[in-house]
Amino acid sequence: MPLRNTIEFAPTTDQDLLIAPWTNPEKSSFHDLVLKPEFAARRYKFPLGTTWFRILPPLPESKKAWMLGINVLKYGGGQHVHTRSVKAGGKSVFDLAYAWLREHRPGDLFSKSNMAGIRLLPSPVSVLWILVEEANKTVARLVVASGYDGSRGGTPGYGCQILRATQELDEDGRLIAKAAHPTEGVQLCMEKSQPPGSRYPSYSLRVGRTPAPIDQFLARMEPEECAALTPLESVVHIPSADEEWSILEKVIGSETVAEIRASQP
Repeated sequence: MPLRNTIEFAPTTDQDLLIAPWTNPEKSSFHDLVLKPEFAARRYKFPLGTTWFRILPPLPESKKAWMLGINVLKYGGGQHVHTRSVKAGGKSVFDLAYAWLREHRPGDLFSKSNMAGIRLLPSPVSVLWILVEEANKTVARLVVASGYDGSRGGTPGYGCQILRATQELDEDGRLIAKAAHPTEGVQLCMEKSQPPGSRYPSYSLRVGRTPAPIDQFLARMEPEECAALTPLESVVHIPSADEEWSILEKVIGSETVAEIRASQP
């Protein structure tokens, strides 16, 4: 009896099966450099509707808590982490550029009166591990979300919403939900909606009531999913100065960058 040929096929998702055969997948021109390349595929984007998830408690080898607060530089072509996120008082190439432009070309910078101006100041961003169901499997994913608290108007980012939900106190000053506790923690539910015609989606969060021990989730995970879990400070990418100068050229132009570099002592 002849041996059967075996072929290893490419992984296929339900979304892949819904794509028309004459559709050319669009490749994003946005360069998101917040996460190291080996963790980029684990970044989680909440789908429309409701999603229940469990916060991963801090790992024993981590020097940070269950949520990592970082500062992210955002610009037209992408975003990356400011060095002060991991080094107190750390200076970025973008800081030098901001100071130079403020002195020599203040009109080029972003402001309330110049909304199309160049953005060179960092924004708060939250990073955390969550355990969530995908295709009937429990997987480890990284949430990278705005940590904006709404103090300047507008809606707080959902990274801030997650943090606030875990810190809410009852009338006796006790935590209502120890969401990141290994045994007493509960799940959170994120509801994402985007009405027709709305440019951006909105997020609302609610806290579950039933204790969800983390061990129950870990027991349902594949070994490679558990192996992927690593301290949060190890998942973010901090670009070198040379890398930042190269990025900056795409933001403000190589000639301006040359002027800034020539002005440095």
